[in-house]
Amino acid sequence: MAVTQVLDTDSIDQWRTKTNTISTVLGDPASLTTTANNVVGAINELNNAQGTLASLSTTDKSNLVNAINEIKTDLDNTASADALSRPAIIAMA
Repeated sequence: MAVTQVLDTDSIDQWRTKTNTISTVLGDPASLTTTANNVVGAINELNNAQGTLASLSTTDKSNLVNAINEIKTDLDNTASADALSRPAIIAMA
């Protein structure tokens, strides 16, 4: 998608159209499901809620779903996962 730019040489109608396009693409802040009331705040809130990915003790630190799936795969591949003690499971993570 091309970047919409409002130029100082645009007519008032072009300015209106471009501003409406930007608003439509950005979305309605009232639809945010976070406690923030603007998009930047919402992104920051979600980023803070997920924590620091680099602090994960998994090999895959690209995102939380991949890290959880890595742990699940490790457990699935353990021959007797149901017989492992809780500390052993924690050590595997």
